[in-house]
Order: sequence, then C-alpha cells, then structure tokens
Amino acid sequence: MDGVSAPPRKTKVRAQGRGKVFERPRADTIVARAGKKSKRSKKASLGREALRGVQERTVPKSSTHANRKQTTSRTSAGVRGIENASGRRLRRGESSLASKRTNRLIEPGALSVDLRVLAGFTLILAATTVYALWPTLVWAEMAWRLEPDYSHGYLILPLACILLWLRKDSFPGLKEHCESAGLTLIALSIFMRIAGRLLYMDFLDGYSLVPLIAGIVWYLCGFPALRWSAPAIAFLVLLIPLPYRFETGLSWELQGVATALSTCFLRVLGLPAISEGHTIWIGETQLMVAEACSGMRIFVGMIALAAFWAATVNRSWIDRLVVLGAAIPLALLVNALRITATGVLYDWFPSGESRKIIHDWSGYLMIPLAAALLWATKAYWEKLYRPVQIETAAASLRRTQDTQAKTT
Repeated sequence: MDGVSAPPRKTKVRAQGRGKVFERPRADTIVARAGKKSKRSKKASLGREALRGVQERTVPKSSTHANRKQTTSRTSAGVRGIENASGRRLRRGESSLASKRTNRLIEPGALSVDLRVLAGFTLILAATTVYALWPTLVWAEMAWRLEPDYSHGYLILPLACILLWLRKDSFPGLKEHCESAGLTLIALSIFMRIAGRLLYMDFLDGYSLVPLIAGIVWYLCGFPALRWSAPAIAFLVLLIPLPYRFETGLSWELQGVATALSTCFLRVLGLPAISEGHTIWIGETQLMVAEACSGMRIFVGMIALAAFWAATVNRSWIDRLVVLGAAIPLALLVNALRITATGVLYDWFPSGESRKIIHDWSGYLMIPLAAALLWATKAYWEKLYRPVQIETAAASLRRTQDTQAKTT
C-alpha cells in the first residue's frame, strides 16, 4: 500500500565450510539505525546547551571572571614561588661548589708564594708563639732538669719532628685559603691560659700549647693537614709535667705495687723477704722503696716510647692501642725486676760503696731493658696478627705478568 513502508528484509547467508546460517541486515536497515543515532546526539546537545544556559543565568559573569582571575593569580604566584625556590637552591649549590672549588688542596711545590717570604713568615710566627709561651717553657725546662722523672722532656720535640718526617709521604697538601674554624682551638688555648693563671694551675697553662699549635695548623694549612700532623701534636703533651696532686697519688700507688711485686720475686728466689709498708726486709737487710724508686720515671718514659712507636707503625688502631696498653704492665715489671736485682746484690755485697754502684747502675740498665721488652711485645704482636691482603684477579694477573717478564 501507498504510504506504508515495508519492513526491512533480512538476507540469509550460509557460512563457508559450516552448516550454520545467520541473517545479514540490508542497507535500508543500516540507514534507519543511523537516523536514530543522529536524533539521540541532537537531543544530548540540546540538553547540554540548556544546562549551560541555566548556569549562565544563575551565575553572574562578573563572579565567573573574578574566580577565573583569582585562580589565574594563584597559579602564577605558585609558579613564581617554585621558580624562586629552585633558583635559590641552584644559587646555593653553585656557591657551595664554587667555595669547594676555590678552597681546594694544593701541593706545597705548587705554591705561588716566594719561599723566602714563606720562611720569614714561619719564623715570625714561631718566634711569636715562643714569646707568648716563654714562662711556661721555662717552667717545663726546669722540671726536666731538676726532676729525674721528667728528664725525657728534652727528647720530645726532636721525636715529634722525626714523626712528621716519617709521615711526609702521606702529606695531603695545603688548603688554598685559610679556614676560620681553626680560630676556635686558638680561643680555647687562650681560655686555658687565662684559667691557669687565675686558678694557679701551671699544668693547665702548659697544656694550652697543644690546642694553640693545632689551631694554627688548622687555620693556615687546613683540616687535612691537621689530621696528618695530629700524632706529632698530641705527642707534645709529654713535654708538660703532670699535675702535682695526680703525680703524688700515682707515685704512691706505684711504690706499693713495686714493693709487693719485688717481695714476691725475692721469695721465689728463696730469700726471706717481708714487706712492711714501702720497706722490704731481707733478713737483717732493710731495702727502702723510696719515691724515687717508685718507677715513675720508667712509667712515663715507657708511655712516651710506646706512643712514638704507635704513631709510626702502619697498623690498625687496635694494634696501636695494644702497644700503648702493654707499656703500663711492662713498666711495672721492669721496676720490680730492678728492685729484686738490687735486693739480691745488696745481700751479696754489703759494703756502702758497692751498694751505691749497684743502685745507680740498676737504674741505668732499667731503661734499655724496658725498651727491649716493649719492642719484643710489638714484634710478637705484629707477627701474630698480620694484616690480611685482599687478592684480586687483576693484581694476580699483573703479578703473573711481572714474573713472566722477569723470567724471560
């Protein structure tokens, strides 16, 4: 009939190789579906336009513009803040890198300063330091000369210089500019001197020498040079006598230990030894362990020698502490052996003149004996605990190539 469209026909298609049959729509059916989709899209667009119109009527344009402007200003401010922060970080990084580059380590031979000017400046600085510490140095020299326990003081400064000379191959170099952190140690030295004068503590005035020299080295040469010279600077502590109260208490304790050990050794040798305070009775012979025989001299001397050896050996800190710790019992042992030998010889030679010779020579022989025992302890420890060498493939190959080259 006219005006009535016939329903779309469907065509049956048989799939190749299969027995199934499915229906394929005709072209007019596809056109009808496309029309439905276009109507739906038109409705959706009309709905969105209506919603936008409602929003424009309810919200004034001025507020929308203000919100957009405020959002834009906030965004630009945030961007500017981020740029400023990143710029500040970049500038700080560049300044730190520039300071690190400028204050670099340089070799002593690469200095642009004339050697005569450098030598003159060093002499002026040394003379100023000696002038400032002259009363302290005079007091220390008097103790070296008059007190036998500190007679080793004349050897401390040469040994410190030898220690620096032995470590010259590991010198890290000098800083190009002065380091102001070294002024803190110089200020500490000044404070110690003032406190020593006000409190009448001469030893505190003397110990101020160590932070003063360390601060000068740190300020002029840099912290790597201070770390390199630290063993020699710390060795200078032995220049100054111990505080009187500490020295008296330590000497008293050493007298008691020497008396007890010597009495035990004499009994082992078969002598009728009895200790009474700091006195040893061997039959009718009285042996006094006086303050001069307490072993204070050998005690301090052994510590100084152990500190020098510990600073020169190329071993770990544990090995160095072992050498330093062995100095104390070895000093006590050597002093007890000296008193024991003196007691035995006194029993054999009762005359006064022979006893004086025995007393003097036993004190002289005590020093090399202590040094030999300390050296034997150090050698035994180094032989017992040898450093482990890490073998790599490259080193093994290089050693093999060198061996082959020598044989050919």
